[in-house]
Amino acid sequence: MRKTQDKQGGAGAMLQARKHELALSVAVALTSVVVPAEAAATVYTQPVTGVASNDAPGGTGGYNPGYTITSNGGTPTYVLASGDSINVESADTQVTGVSVTSSSSSTVIDATAGNVSINATRDVPATGTTGGSAVGIYASSPQSDPKSVTVNGPISVSVNDKNSKANGSIYGNAYALWADDFASITINGDTTLHATTPGYGRVIYLTGNGSRITINGNLTAESDSNNTNYAIMGDGRSILRVSGNVDLTASGIYPSDNVNGIWNPSVSARTEIGGNLKLYAIARGSTVMGIRNNGYIGVSGNATITAVGNRTAFGVNAGHRLSKTEFFGDATITAQGGLNIFGDTTGAYNYGGNGGNGYMRFDGNLTVTATNGTFEGDSDVLGLDNNGRMTLATAGTVARLLPTGTKGTHSAYGIRNGMSFTAASDVDITVSEKAGATYRVLNTGAADFNGALSIAKAAGSTAASHYGVVTRPGAASSATTNINQGGGHAVTIQGDVLTGSNSGGYTGTLNLKLDTSGSWLNGLVLADTDGSVGATNLVVNNGARWIANGSGALAADFGSGSLSVGSGSAIDLAASWGTFAPGSVPAYSLRTLQVGSSAGSGASVNLADGAAFTLLSDVRNGTADKLVFGSGVASFTAQGTQNVRIAYDPVLDDTSWINAGTLQKGTSILSASPIVIVDASAAASGTASFLAAAGLSGQWSGTYQNALVRFTYTPRVSLSADRKQILLGGIDIAGDGSSTS
Repeated sequence: MRKTQDKQGGAGAMLQARKHELALSVAVALTSVVVPAEAAATVYTQPVTGVASNDAPGGTGGYNPGYTITSNGGTPTYVLASGDSINVESADTQVTGVSVTSSSSSTVIDATAGNVSINATRDVPATGTTGGSAVGIYASSPQSDPKSVTVNGPISVSVNDKNSKANGSIYGNAYALWADDFASITINGDTTLHATTPGYGRVIYLTGNGSRITINGNLTAESDSNNTNYAIMGDGRSILRVSGNVDLTASGIYPSDNVNGIWNPSVSARTEIGGNLKLYAIARGSTVMGIRNNGYIGVSGNATITAVGNRTAFGVNAGHRLSKTEFFGDATITAQGGLNIFGDTTGAYNYGGNGGNGYMRFDGNLTVTATNGTFEGDSDVLGLDNNGRMTLATAGTVARLLPTGTKGTHSAYGIRNGMSFTAASDVDITVSEKAGATYRVLNTGAADFNGALSIAKAAGSTAASHYGVVTRPGAASSATTNINQGGGHAVTIQGDVLTGSNSGGYTGTLNLKLDTSGSWLNGLVLADTDGSVGATNLVVNNGARWIANGSGALAADFGSGSLSVGSGSAIDLAASWGTFAPGSVPAYSLRTLQVGSSAGSGASVNLADGAAFTLLSDVRNGTADKLVFGSGVASFTAQGTQNVRIAYDPVLDDTSWINAGTLQKGTSILSASPIVIVDASAAASGTASFLAAAGLSGQWSGTYQNALVRFTYTPRVSLSADRKQILLGGIDIAGDGSSTS
């Protein structure tokens, strides 16, 4: 029995071993099945010429490997597998990956397999050097026999011309795509382009009278150059169309010359971007322009443009009188000027002089940031600089302009307009300067602000002069600035408003309407810096305020304009110091504001029933702010009752008068004699007068027996005997009517 069991046990072990061997054999068999290897990618080292008999295997070109070419209606189609590349490298004068010319057939490149690239590298010759280029795809043909290159599928094109500048000549040129004369290049797929050279760099180059490049997909491109770098350049009657998004970098490697992200030198050239644009341009040696346009450039999607340079810097520069530049989506433009004294830093510039109509349009939200570099002497910083026709076209959008000067004694401008500027959008301008002057708006043409407008001085600005709106005529034309003339929009302006005129009889006119409760002008109405004056027509209504700013004796010059103050609105001599509240009284001084005109025709003043004056006073010392309508006011009308509001008087914080009796019954703190607070004696040739005046009540609080007590106070006002002055007699404190028992 023992042996039998041993035999059975041995057989079982052998069976198990056999089963294991069989399992291993099956596994080995399964893993040993021959899988066809993925075809190795082919590297083609000779260019596509569009001549099938030259480029095919065994062709006259002797290509090894030759291209797989099929025919589609007589058009040769070069079929590339996934991972295939065209890599052409030599020291020849012209090195191209694809070259279709008048002696070629129009050509199709089938890159639908994906991961296909075209590379052209031009080496430095062993001896000597001549001008030449490295080109990824080149197409050139006359109008009589136009040729085309069509790429179906995504493609990557990279070019490198290693030849550099010598003896004042540029020998290196790197162009990823180049369409010349009446030839066209079409890419149906996402496209990646890269151009590198010590010479001239371009990722897209269009020349001649009818060249076309169309990219039906997204474009990602970078051009790196040590000299002039025009990353995308369209000349002649060329057309560039990209249906998708564009992500473009133009880099000027030191010591670079000018760098332009997109440059249309011809008035007939067109660049159309159907998606979003992201553009970054940097010049490490000279001038930089994100977009430079003499023809047409349109961006349908959102645009983000950054231009950084160490000389002149433009985010957008439309420099021809016939140019047209349109942004249909939101636009963010940043311009950073550089180290050297050379030129201005400008967010967006539009030219339209010499009888032209250079046009620039922003349909979406707009943000412009312009900042100069660490040193410059006479260069300015500008948000928008317009000498053509510029429009912020869409109501409800917001344009934010942030020009910042950091050095020198030059000027910073939010908007400088010399022809026609229209804003349907809301506009928010904040300007900063180190030591020069700031102009939030300088207009020598026609400027219309039809939406909300906010004009402010940046918190850190230390400029010598801060101007809100300046309207001065051109040498041969008058200028007009219209703000909120349709009414209903919030307007806040920090800074003086100036108008001027010239010896030719041309004037600057400002029409400014403040007609919402949150609207104000915090500044003076003045003549221009040269002493000339135009006309300011200021309407203050529906609770808006004109806040006089400055210290000492203040003078406002309306020229041949007018001042109209409506019911519930005020001329405010208190608010410029800050907010007056119990326990929080800002530093202040008492002032006199003279309202008048230096123009021969004089100005007009109209005070509605309920128009108010907000002042500061010190009745115990017999003094107060004073408003004078002077002899320069040719016409003066005061309707109904004018109201006086005292924002603060030291008696409000003097608790010596607070006791149980005065809290119950009230008290009056009188001036030793009436104080003249509004005087129209000299206005309208001495005929001006008031019908009535009244004090407006305010609230204050003090401490009595360690308790906070609130009280109402009202200035005691009256008219002079001749009704030409409003007098302040004191402050009446109202009692609360409570019992003292």
